[in-house]
Amino acid sequence: MKKDPNLYFSTNGPVTISAHQPLSSPLGEIIYAGTKWNSLATYAHALAPDYMRRTPHDLIVYTLEGEADYRDSTGIQAVLTKGSLVWSRKNINQSYGPRPGQRWSEFFIWFRGPLFDAWQDRLFPGTKSLLLSLEPVHYWLDRFRQVLTPESRKGMDSDLLRLCHFQSILAEALQIHEKGSQGAKERGWHEEACRRLLDKNPGNKSLPEIAESMNMSYSLFRQRFLSLAGKSPGKFRSDEAIRSACELLVQTDESIVEIAAKSGFEDPLHFSRRFKEKTGLSPSSFRKQVRP
Repeated sequence: MKKDPNLYFSTNGPVTISAHQPLSSPLGEIIYAGTKWNSLATYAHALAPDYMRRTPHDLIVYTLEGEADYRDSTGIQAVLTKGSLVWSRKNINQSYGPRPGQRWSEFFIWFRGPLFDAWQDRLFPGTKSLLLSLEPVHYWLDRFRQVLTPESRKGMDSDLLRLCHFQSILAEALQIHEKGSQGAKERGWHEEACRRLLDKNPGNKSLPEIAESMNMSYSLFRQRFLSLAGKSPGKFRSDEAIRSACELLVQTDESIVEIAAKSGFEDPLHFSRRFKEKTGLSPSSFRKQVRP
């Protein structure tokens, strides 16, 4: 591959890191790391209109400010914003640069070595890139800087310790990403469970049926819902039914029987009893108080 003179360079800015070959050992090395303020990224030295560039080594790109369009040959397409970190393995084709009218700045690290290969082969998703979000930016940038430009380089094992420190930062970033992904999945599951619990479809009223529709036993469904919502599925649905009934009592002139049915209660007497347990008033007394 022809060496690109524009590939490794830094520009000065609010924080400046320019570290040529900052870490080298038989187990791994960091080729170059730096900050580029008002960067054009691959747009500056890859051919239009695709601006695709193959990564010669493993690469981290961390957004310091602004927004950039990003896409690569692994199928990732995203808008990079402050705190976005792209982590790519070698030999991936990438295209990224500032969005129209945007000033975009980056911090980057090129690295390689057998330790990184073995570690990433186990923990990294194959040949794919990874898109993470790490904030606050000043905290993560300072952690990377401590590896790249330490205050002291004393000791024969200095490079090995820094190599381990670099890997610990990457491992922590992965853990944060996994926890965030898990949190998003849990939120999505909870939202879907709530939607099904509030569905007025007569064929989908029983709690065991709802659990079955989400491919789990009711005991597991109840335990998971309780841990996320702080209340059981039955109590959640009952509370929401009473809340909905309160709105109908205030906003409409519908009868108690009609409101009971719309709120999911087949028996108006059961509805009145549950309503009074929850509010301290019967439905008719509640309506009189809020609509004198």
